[in-house]
Amino acid sequence: MNLKKIALQVLVAIVLYVSISLILEKDYNQEILYREILEGLVFGLVYGIIIWLSAHWRKKKKGGD
Repeated sequence: MNLKKIALQVLVAIVLYVSISLILEKDYNQEILYREILEGLVFGLVYGIIIWLSAHWRKKKKGGD
């Protein structure tokens, strides 16, 4: 999986995380918005690492057979 696909998936995950969190929060002030964006970025980072490791392991396993 190339870097563009991973980056796009991570970006979509961040947007979905932040939008769903804000909808569930039902309060839209600046502090909550910043907190949710920061949490979304952390979530996106972890999600991106998991996707990259998964693709890396699949490629390694496929090449070994």
